[in-house]
Amino acid sequence: MNKLTQKVSKGKAEDKVFRLRTLWRFYESFNAKKATFCLLLLALLTAVFASQLPKLRFSYSFDSFFPEGDADLERYNKLTEEFGLYNDFLFVVLPSEEAYTTTFIERVNTLEKSMEDWPEVTEVRSPFELVKFQINPFGVNKVPLLPKTELNETIIEESGLMGNFFGREQKSIMLFLEHIKFADKEASDVFLAKLTDHLENEGFENHNVSGKTQIQLAFTELLETELGRLLILGFVTVLLVLILLFRSFKGLLLPLSVLLLTIIWTLGFMVLTGKQVDAMVVMIPAILLIVALSDVVHFAHKFDDFLKKGNSVQGAINATVKTIGKATFLTSITTAIGFLSLLFIPIKPIREFGMYTAAGVVFAFLITFIFLPALLYFLPKPIERSDKSADRWNALLNSLFLLIAKYRKGFVALTALASIAIMLGTPLLRINTGLNVGLQKDEPILETVAYFDKNFDGFRPFEMVATLSTPDDLFDLETLQQLERLESYLEENYGVKHIQSPLNIIKGLNSGIYGASTSKYAIPETKDLRKIKRYFFSPSLNEERSYLFTEDQLQFRILGRTEDLGSHHFNALNKDLNAFIQKEINSEKLSVSLTGSSFLIDKTDRYVAGSLAKGLGFAIIMVFVFILAFFRSLKTGLLTLLVNALPVLLLFGLMGLLGIDLNISTAIVFTVAFGIAVDDSIHFIARYQIEKERKHEANSAVERTFFSTGKSILITTLIIAIGFSLLLTSVFSGAYYLGFFIVIAAVIALVLDIIILPILLGMGSKKS
Repeated sequence: MNKLTQKVSKGKAEDKVFRLRTLWRFYESFNAKKATFCLLLLALLTAVFASQLPKLRFSYSFDSFFPEGDADLERYNKLTEEFGLYNDFLFVVLPSEEAYTTTFIERVNTLEKSMEDWPEVTEVRSPFELVKFQINPFGVNKVPLLPKTELNETIIEESGLMGNFFGREQKSIMLFLEHIKFADKEASDVFLAKLTDHLENEGFENHNVSGKTQIQLAFTELLETELGRLLILGFVTVLLVLILLFRSFKGLLLPLSVLLLTIIWTLGFMVLTGKQVDAMVVMIPAILLIVALSDVVHFAHKFDDFLKKGNSVQGAINATVKTIGKATFLTSITTAIGFLSLLFIPIKPIREFGMYTAAGVVFAFLITFIFLPALLYFLPKPIERSDKSADRWNALLNSLFLLIAKYRKGFVALTALASIAIMLGTPLLRINTGLNVGLQKDEPILETVAYFDKNFDGFRPFEMVATLSTPDDLFDLETLQQLERLESYLEENYGVKHIQSPLNIIKGLNSGIYGASTSKYAIPETKDLRKIKRYFFSPSLNEERSYLFTEDQLQFRILGRTEDLGSHHFNALNKDLNAFIQKEINSEKLSVSLTGSSFLIDKTDRYVAGSLAKGLGFAIIMVFVFILAFFRSLKTGLLTLLVNALPVLLLFGLMGLLGIDLNISTAIVFTVAFGIAVDDSIHFIARYQIEKERKHEANSAVERTFFSTGKSILITTLIIAIGFSLLLTSVFSGAYYLGFFIVIAAVIALVLDIIILPILLGMGSKKS
C-alpha cells in the first residue's frame, strides 16, 4: 500500500469527515478480483434492464394532467358515468370551394351515413340532421332545419349555424363525431387510421380532423421523434465535449459507456415498473446524460491528478473515491431530492417525471462508482491526454483568483444589486395554463387549434352540470328564466358559443306549437308550460333528452365551446360566474356548477403555486439536513443554502420579467434548478472542509480548494449549459423552458460558487 493510501486510512481527522467507512474499506483493498466482480455485477444488471427496452411504449393521456385527489375531479368522473365523456369527440372539417353546393352537400350526407353504423361511433351529428319542431294533432313532428340543396350565407346565418357547423371562411362544413371511450391508445390510433383512410377514399383528401384522440396521437408521434432526436443530439454533444476535454480514446470510451448504461438502466426500470414515455419522461434521457457526465468528469479529473502524482492505480482509485466520493454521493442525493420534490405536485406525469429522473440520478452515481474504478483498474493509464492545457487552466484559475480577491467587495455589491433588480420581476409572474400546454407556439397542433378558434368559434369544450330538486322544477317559469339569464351571461360575459341545453328544446317546442314561428323561439308563457312539458317527455324526443339528461331526469348538462384563452383568463371569469350564480340562481330548485375537462385543467393553477412551495421547501430542508449530517457545520449548511437558493429565487424574477407563464409545464424548472445548482457548491465545500481539517487557515484553505476544484466546476457548468441548451430545440415547451432556465441557473450558480462562496468562506482573510 503506498504512502498516500496509508495516510488516508490512518487519518482520524479525515475519518470524521467521511462516514461511508464500509465503502472506503472496499476501495482500500481494491484488486483484480473486486474489479472483476464489479464488472460482472454491472453486466448482469444491465442485461436485466436492457431486456426490457423492446417493451418501451409511448403514450400521452390528456386526462392524466387532471389534479389527483381533487373533489371536482371525483364529481366529474361520476358525471361521465352518467353522461359519457363530452370530450370523446372529433371535429371532422370538410373544406371545399363549393361547400354550399348541392353536389358537395350530398357527398357530406353520404359520408355521414357511411359512418353511423361503425361500432366505435356513438353518433355523427351533421348540420343537415338538425331539426326544428312542428306540433300537430299526432304530437311532435321534426322538420329539417336546413334544406339539403343549395345553401347561401343568409340561410346559414339565420339558422345560427355559422361558426358552428359551417366555417366562417364560408368554405367548409363540419361533422361532429362522437365515439366510444377507447380502452387504450392502440385502439384509438386504429380508429383514427380507419377514419382517415375512409375520408380519403370518399374523396375528402383535404379534411381536417381534430379532437382529444387526434391530439393524443399527434403528441405520441412527436414523443417518439423527440426522444430519438434528443438522444442523438445528446450523444453527439457529449462526444464533442469529451473530445475537447480528454482528447483520448479512453476519454471517449469510459464516459460514453457510463452514460449509455445510465440511460439503459433508467429506461429499463421504467418498463419494469409499467411506465410509458410521455411528454415529461421524454426529457429524462437528455437530463441524465448531463448529470451523469458531471459525475464522470469529477471522477476522471481526480483519478488523473492522483495517477500523475505517482500513485499506483489502486492508490489513485482509493484516493479518488475518498476525495470526491462523499461529495459526489451528496450531490447525487441532493439532485435526486430536487427531482423528488416534484412529488408534491398532484399531477401524475410531473410526479412520475420527478420519481424516474431521481432514480436515474442514483443509477448514474452507482454506475460511475462501480464501473469506472473496475475498468480503470484494468486500464491504468490517465484518462486525459497530457498537453499544455493544464498550464493554461492553472493560469486561468490564478488570474481569476487574484481578480476575485482584489475586488471581492465590488463583486458582492454587484451581485446583490443585480439580484434585487431581477427579483423585482417576481410580482409580474403569472400562473396560466392552456389545453395544449406543453407545445411550442409554432407546432401544427396549435395551428389546428387556432384554425378552429377562428373559423368554428372555439376548440375548448365548455361544460356545466345543473341539478334539479325534482324533474318538474325544470318547467317552473322561474327556473326557466334563471336558465335563460345564465345562458345569456355565458354568451355575453364568458364567451361560450353554440350552447346546448334543455332550454333549446323547450324554446324549440314553444316555437313548434305556434307553427315553427321564429318569434316564438322563447320561454313559453305560463299557459303553455303544461303542454310543452308533455311534449318534452314524449318518446319522440328521447334522443334529444338522453344527450343532455341523466336517466332520473334530475341532472342535465349545459354544453358549448370557447376559444382557448388560458386558465388565467378563465379563472377570473369563473369567479365572476360563481358570483352571478350565487346572486341569480335559486339553489332550492336549481343548482349549477362548472365541470368538464377544461375546468379541471384550469384548476391545476390552484395546485401549482402551493405544491411548488411545498416541493421547494422539502428540497431545501432535506438538502440542509444532508449537508448538516455530512459536514457537521451549521455555517456550512447555511452558506450552501444561500448560494443555491438564490439562483432559484432569481428564476422567479426572470420568468416574471420575460413574461413566461408559470404552469404545469414550467413548474418543474425551480426544483430541478435547485437540485442541479447545489452540486458544485457541495464539491467546493467538501474540498474546503478537507483543507480545514489539514489545519490550513481560512484564506489558504479557500485558495487550495479554488485551484483543486475550480477546473471541474467550470467544466461541469459548461457541460450543464451545453447539455441543457439542447432542450432549446425541443417542440415541447416544458423541455424548452427547462433547458432555458437551467442554463441560466447554472451560470448564476457558477458565479456564486466560484466568486461569492470563496469570499464568504474567508477569501483574503488573515486569520482562520
